[in-house]
Amino acid sequence: MSTATLTSARKSTQAIERPHPLLSVLTWELRRLLASRLFWIQALCFFVLVLFVIWVGREPDQFGFNTFNGFVAGTSAWGLLHILPTGLLVLLALLLPFVAADSVTRDLQRRTHELLMTTALPTWAYVWGRYLIGLLVSLGLAVLLLFAILLMGLLLHLTVPNYPAPEIGNVLILWGGMVVPATILVSSVSFALGTLFPRLSLLIKIGMLVVWFVGAIMLPAGLGDQTAPPAWYSAWDPTSAATAKGMLFQNTIDFQNLTANPTGAAQFQTAILTIENRLSDLGAWLAPHLILACLSLLLVVLAAFTFQRFRNTFGA
Repeated sequence: MSTATLTSARKSTQAIERPHPLLSVLTWELRRLLASRLFWIQALCFFVLVLFVIWVGREPDQFGFNTFNGFVAGTSAWGLLHILPTGLLVLLALLLPFVAADSVTRDLQRRTHELLMTTALPTWAYVWGRYLIGLLVSLGLAVLLLFAILLMGLLLHLTVPNYPAPEIGNVLILWGGMVVPATILVSSVSFALGTLFPRLSLLIKIGMLVVWFVGAIMLPAGLGDQTAPPAWYSAWDPTSAATAKGMLFQNTIDFQNLTANPTGAAQFQTAILTIENRLSDLGAWLAPHLILACLSLLLVVLAAFTFQRFRNTFGA
């Protein structure tokens, strides 16, 4: 056998034995998560808590006119505008910093960072591998939230009289436009800041919680219920609280116009069904939400570019 043949065979064997560094990071992180009982318990607790919140908000609005009455289903488009930004999405956003911010700093806390950095693993693969797994877990929680909405909506439809089944298209639009961009945004910002400032990991997580709570609960509450929020605020609000508030304000006006002089209970309930399953002005806020999610990825790029394998801030 010639020397060239042996060299070629040796190179082929080495190529087979050495998987792509990014795949190596992804694989070991997935194995760690799948082997963790705490991870599965936390996911189950989150799912149960989301189901409970949806059940509590199953009738966020109730209307009456003389002897006519009706309610808005919590899993309809109108109902989700009530409970999604200020309830379900808040729960998700409060959990995501703890998932993403410690992706790199976990090695510092466990004192395994120095050992990892002495290996031949490229820096970019280490950082991006940790980020992608954190993002995958975050999106997995978002999918659990979607499944909980559809499941609870179906259960309520089967057990509560006159409760409409959730319209999957509307649920997917609101989930894809509000939950997914927010998940990417919070996960990316938390990871980037936690990677750039590892010693401030706890402060970063607390700061993310406070900022999101203020943006989703306190600022929209200060706007009042008599006026719609400014158009720019509704479009660019990453928490979607102002977005939902503007859409709800328009829904209320349209509903009042349709039920100004109802002639019967059937017409009254039809007006509710017409408004609660309608989504308007999607383009006004959907594109800005996606843009914010994409911009957050730039912070991850910055974190990966400036990450140093050894520096004083990584000291014990």
